Amino acid sequence: MSETRTSHSAGLRRKRDSDRAAIRAALDELRKRTGVPLVAGGYVGENKTLHVCEAHGLSTLQDIDVEVAPGVGVGGRIVATGKPFGVTEYLRSGVISHEFDELVRTEGVRSVAAIPAIVGDSVRAVLYVAMRTNVRFGEKSLAEMTAVGRRLEQHLAVADALEGNNAGRGLGARAARGSLSAGVGGSLGGAAHAEGDTAVPEFDAALVHERMRETHAKLRVLSSRTEDPLTRMELESIAADLVAPSSQVSAAKLARRELDVLACVAQGKTNIETGQIMGIGAETVKSYLRSAMRKLDAHTRYEAVNAARRIGALP
Repeated sequence: MSETRTSHSAGLRRKRDSDRAAIRAALDELRKRTGVPLVAGGYVGENKTLHVCEAHGLSTLQDIDVEVAPGVGVGGRIVATGKPFGVTEYLRSGVISHEFDELVRTEGVRSVAAIPAIVGDSVRAVLYVAMRTNVRFGEKSLAEMTAVGRRLEQHLAVADALEGNNAGRGLGARAARGSLSAGVGGSLGGAAHAEGDTAVPEFDAALVHERMRETHAKLRVLSSRTEDPLTRMELESIAADLVAPSSQVSAAKLARRELDVLACVAQGKTNIETGQIMGIGAETVKSYLRSAMRKLDAHTRYEAVNAARRIGALP
């Protein structure tokens, strides 16, 4: 019994350390891609407590180690809802609790935005960007955050698969962690050079899944451009085959063009870029996006993408 508890504790420590390393790499990439000087992140542990343990750009602290309960502050709200969230004028905001005002005031933070990294049905990590000025983060910055968050999700999912496979085969986690380090060093998206043969298929699966999402978006756009109705139906059918079936899709009643727009948004495209791809104006893109958000009961474009994935409308 004692050996079982020790083994379980060791497994939790390995998972925590692996998650922290992945979050650290994600923050490096996030800072480079957004240009935001202050970024932070943490993993979700037992009882859905968020442990904010990594940060870049702090002016008063060498390290950060903050525990955030579900529903508390920006991060706790994200853990509780699984949805991106942000505030301007943090200290004056009436939509969050203020347990961490002292830290925020000391760092001079005014604007905060954060996103979840979701694996399966659970929030596994939260990534923050913050500014010491009163700004509303633009669409481009949020798109970059989403792209980094998606890679972090893939990395965590692959890490889980490797840990489970190696535990089941009695191989231990050392080889898995060694193979994962290649992915972390490559900004969460690089090719994995596995120490053991068992690591390669899981990494390949993550890359294939990402390519599948890209292919799905391209098929949706291509079908919207063709004038032949039979060809359009065939392309849409192929795209649908890439998505897990769900009875909820029909309930959402998403229109074809709404799905096309969501597929582009899922790739991190702006409204202007989506309009250029689809051959329509940015305002028309906004109209389709608003309609899809209303049907999916989403408040932001990224909530809409996540909701569409949950009902099986997007891969």
